[in-house]
Amino acid sequence: MPFISQTKRRVPFNPYQPSEWRVQNATNHLMQPSISFDYIGAAAAGQGVSMYDIRLQGNATQLKAANDLVLASSGLTRITFRIIWSGYEHVEWCRTINVVSETGVPITRLGLAIQVASSFAHWTEKAQYVKPTSSDWMVSPACVQFRHMYLVSLVNTFENVWQADVALDVV
Repeated sequence: MPFISQTKRRVPFNPYQPSEWRVQNATNHLMQPSISFDYIGAAAAGQGVSMYDIRLQGNATQLKAANDLVLASSGLTRITFRIIWSGYEHVEWCRTINVVSETGVPITRLGLAIQVASSFAHWTEKAQYVKPTSSDWMVSPACVQFRHMYLVSLVNTFENVWQADVALDVV
């Protein structure tokens, strides 16, 4: 889906590649559909939501279908969230996100967006001090910053591993 903004562009998606051992011992886990994130009233689907806005506004973020229980029927209680950013593949970022509360309540689309945005904020803080292997998508105060990042969707890449489809809008 093309972006409406002429300055927005998609970050290259590097799907998680598990070790051969992990692939051979994988369960027959059904891959889950991607989870999309858009503002209420967005002119077109697939434009994403500013992770900076999500961090600032939290539960007040004007996210379309914010209260949908997006993983309720998946059978998952937690997911493994990975960030594999072009030029920063050597920066390991793997976090567990509980998608069912201790009381058995499934996470909402907005709750998941808040968790992902928080993880990206922390990853950005770490990555800006690491030398990338390529400067094309360099994270630094002079290049890509957290405030430029848009969460477009969350993609199930292997078993319970999920990664974000991210766009940048540097204007």
